Amino acid sequence: MIKTIIYEQEEDLRKRLSVELCDNFVHRLNPAQTKEIKIGALIAIKNLIKESKIYDSFLFNYLIDTIVDPDKLVREIVAKIIKDVVTNLDVYQEIIELLEIKTNETKGEVKLEIKKLLKAVKK
Repeated sequence: MIKTIIYEQEEDLRKRLSVELCDNFVHRLNPAQTKEIKIGALIAIKNLIKESKIYDSFLFNYLIDTIVDPDKLVREIVAKIIKDVVTNLDVYQEIIELLEIKTNETKGEVKLEIKKLLKAVKK
């Protein structure tokens, strides 16, 4: 009984934290934000995935969505982070799928960059 209550409280806390993090990342990764703010958010996502082992689809989506940022440096950092986190087999397939979807949604230089990244990370 006590374990159930504690588990429900932990689950509720995780959900609230997830909502707050999502709101934060949506704001910080907005293309209109400064490069420094976006890079800080990307580092936070990397740490949550890699160091904290939080494998959340929303985090993956924020990371992949940022690959189309107008700033080339931001896109390069996203590519480095993706290469770093896909070494973990738990996230590999989902990130590859998201990259493939993003490839179909983009064109021009960004599409070529994503294809190059996909080629580099596919095993």
